[in-house]
This record gives sequence, C-alpha cells and structure tokens, in this order.
Amino acid sequence: MKKKIKFFIALFLIAMVSLYFFNEYKTKYLVQDIFDTDSLAEETHDISIIDIERNVKTIKKDSTIFPTFINSLKKLEIKRTSSKFYYTEFRFSMIIYHNNALHNIDINENGLVNFNHKTYEIQNKQSFEDFLEIVKKSTQ
Repeated sequence: MKKKIKFFIALFLIAMVSLYFFNEYKTKYLVQDIFDTDSLAEETHDISIIDIERNVKTIKKDSTIFPTFINSLKKLEIKRTSSKFYYTEFRFSMIIYHNNALHNIDINENGLVNFNHKTYEIQNKQSFEDFLEIVKKSTQ
C-alpha cells in the first residue's frame, strides 16, 4: 500500500513539474506574457528607448508613432530560452511606464529579450524586423 501511495505522489510531482515547464517554455506574445494585458496602449504612459550610444528617446502617449509602436510590440512572439543574453550584442533597452510601474526590457541584435533576469527569444523574425524599423523611426 505504501508503494502505491509513493508512486502516486511521485507521479503527481512529475506531472506538476512538467506542467510548469510546458507553460514556462511555450510560445507567448510579449505583451500578454510580460504585462498580462490586452490593452497596453491605454495603460501605458510613456516609453523610453535607450540605444547602444546611450541616447534616450521618449515616446509620449500623444505621439503619432505611439499606436504604431504598441501594435508592433503586440505582434512579437517570444519563447523562453536557455540562451545567454550578452550585452556585447546589445541593441537597445525599452523602459515602459505601465500602470505606475517601470518595466525594463533589453533586446539584442540576435532577437533575444531580457526581462526580469529571464531570457526569451523572439520567434517571428519578420515581425522583429518590422519592430526594429519602427524603433529606428521613433529614435530619429
């Protein structure tokens, strides 16, 4: 009887750990996973972008580029990865003021995203390229 109970407890623990890693490492949308919202534009105040030369550009909510920037950010699909995020390949950092909290998201040129000491990889390279074009336009 004790062997059956131990077997079921072990099976339960294996199932819970598997469920955790399946959820953690599946493909998600960046906005829904990091900000846990579908209405990022309404809840975001400002977005600051810091590039590799340490230039800071702030995109205000009333800016004409703001909705385009938010829409391209919503299209980014990410997946948790065990790859290392290297700041030598650093592209830019976004500081998003969302619901009275500051969120720092670092992105490098290989499509890796660093947020809260977790590394994610952007899955759709075309949407990443489109996003980079919008970032370039907004920082000029």
